[in-house]
Formats: sequence, structure tokens, C-alpha cells
Amino acid sequence: MNNIIKYGSIAEIPLYNCSGRTPEEWSAFLGVRRPIAGVIDMTYGISMNIMYLPILAVMFEHENFKMSCFKIMIFLGIVDMLALWVNSIITGFLAYKGAVYCTYPYLIYITGMAGLGLWCCSCIIAMSLVINRLLDLTKEAWCKYLFDGWRTYAILTLPIIYGSYFVFFTTPIAFSSHHLTWFFDPLIFPNKSKEYTNIPHGFNNLLVVAVTCLLYASFCCVLGEKVREIEGPTKNSSLSTQIFFQSALICAVNQIASIIYVIMNFIEVPLWLVMLGHMLWQTGHGAPVFIYLGLNKTIRNGVLKRLGVKVETESSVAPVN
Repeated sequence: MNNIIKYGSIAEIPLYNCSGRTPEEWSAFLGVRRPIAGVIDMTYGISMNIMYLPILAVMFEHENFKMSCFKIMIFLGIVDMLALWVNSIITGFLAYKGAVYCTYPYLIYITGMAGLGLWCCSCIIAMSLVINRLLDLTKEAWCKYLFDGWRTYAILTLPIIYGSYFVFFTTPIAFSSHHLTWFFDPLIFPNKSKEYTNIPHGFNNLLVVAVTCLLYASFCCVLGEKVREIEGPTKNSSLSTQIFFQSALICAVNQIASIIYVIMNFIEVPLWLVMLGHMLWQTGHGAPVFIYLGLNKTIRNGVLKRLGVKVETESSVAPVN
């Protein structure tokens, strides 16, 4: 964004100047039409966004919304839905068209800024959610001090500021239908890939995501101890295992996607690995739909009630994702 302000428009940014060819020539030169992959991506993104709507509606219910963890989960859900527009719906459209950066430079530049900012924002939201759950289990007074009432909204300004930094001051990602993913290098000028390097993004992927995974591991240990205290050693294994696999799944998907994205922007990797990294990015924003419905009884029952299905009224364990 700072370069748009500096140069006056996207077309005037020297490293993003596409005047050497027409959009059609750029597509023919660097692009590959992928209609099947495009339709699959668009279908996935639209489906996940539709499935997210009743989940968010349940989270907005008064009894849920008054809890700080649900406020954070709502924000994370909204960010996930927006990110799915970038990595699935718009990506699917671009793949279907066989587009590269210079085919739709304005759309891809702006979408690339948004996608990068949303990914980094979601990393901090996830970290905030785990900290919220950890403090609620171990330091309830601290949790109330940091997250009660309006303080939750104040905490949530941090991921907004963090994500905005990547939007305004770092290199955006650019789509390539040949690789079916987003790179920092828009592939306009040969041998200039180093000039598009985004060091803060690498820092985010390797450090912030790793810290979030460590926090999830700590949360699993603390929750296991709490369950043992309440239910005894013979009754806790099922819940502890469930929570562990939920946390491990979230961490594994995000961490592998993060590492692949860092590597593929510095060295050439096989196409299947590049596509795997992109699929994991999509999964990281879509998987919460299935995790909430499968492992969070409060949300699952709320969604079923809205669909007219009779459910048990038994209270559920506090949300953990």
C-alpha cells in the first residue's frame, strides 16, 4: 500500500510494471488454464463461507457472546471467511482463467495485500485465543483483568494493527496459475526475485506460528490436569485425547503451510509441494468449520437447533479452538 501512495498507482510501481506485454500475452507466456482446479477452489471457498454463517450466528447468541472466548472466535471466523475469498474463491477464478499477475494486476495486487494481512492477523488472533483459554484455566483473575468486557475488544486491536502492518508496509503476494498458488515474486522480471523478499512474513511464519503451537501444547497439558482434578484419572482420557488432536491438527496444518511458503519463496520446489502448501493455507481457514461442528458441543447443538433438530440440553465444555 505504501508503494501505491508513493508512486500514485499500482501500474506505476517499477517492480510491478506490466507494460512489456498485453494481459493476454502475459497469460499465454506464463499462465496455465486450470478450469477443474478453479471450480474446485471456488466451490470449496463458497461452501466453507456458507457453513460458517450458522456457526457465527450461534456465537453471536447472548449467552455465548458475553464470553470473551466467543468474541475472539467470532473475529477469527470473520477473518477466516475473508481469507477464503482470497485463497479459494478469487484464486479459483484466477486459476480458471489461467491468470498471472499481469493478467489482472489491480485485482491481484489488492487481493495479495489483503490475503497476506488476513493470514498474519489470523495468527495473532489464534494466539490470543489460546492465551485466553490458558489464563481462564490457570489465572482466572488475570483472564478477567485482560479480557473482561471492553478489554477483549482492546486486545483484538492488536491483530488488526499487526495485519495492517503487512498490508501497508510489506511486499504483497501475487498469483501464478502455472504454480496454482501465490508468490511474492510476480514473475515479471527475470532474476529479480530477491527484490520481492518479505522478511517480516518469514518471521511471522516461523516464529509466531511456532509460538502458537507451543501455547496449544501448554493448553493441552493444563486442560488434562484440570480434567484429572475434576473427573479422576479413569474418566479423562477421552476428552484429553480429543482436545489434544484438535489442537495438534490446527498446529500441524498451519505450521506445515507456513514452512512451505517460506521455503518456496527462496528456492525452487516441486509443483506438488507448492500446491500442498496452498491447500494447507486453504485448510487452515476452512478446517475450523469442521472442528467447531465436530468437537464443540455448544456450537454443534446451537447449529442443530437452528436447523430444527432436537438436541440434548446438557452443557458443554468451554470452547477451546
